[in-house]
Amino acid sequence: MLRISRTAESPGHVALKVEGVLVAEWVPLLEAECACHLDSRTRVELDFGDVGFIDQQGVKMVRRLVARGVTIVRPKALVQELLGEPDGR
Repeated sequence: MLRISRTAESPGHVALKVEGVLVAEWVPLLEAECACHLDSRTRVELDFGDVGFIDQQGVKMVRRLVARGVTIVRPKALVQELLGEPDGR
């Protein structure tokens, strides 16, 4: 299960809290939510403090979002480790 909630919004910025596990079936949901803000030139911040796990598809999607300027805050150690090595080491 994945839950996405807006925690702050101002002109040009939105903060989203992501909770649960980011696995294949939920990847399109988060990607679409971020894309709609990015397409309107809004800076996106994702609070990953309550994300317990990210699978390989989720990692790839998060890396694409980061490349587009999305900021990840408060990732747990496991999530940070999963996101930290681009080549999967």
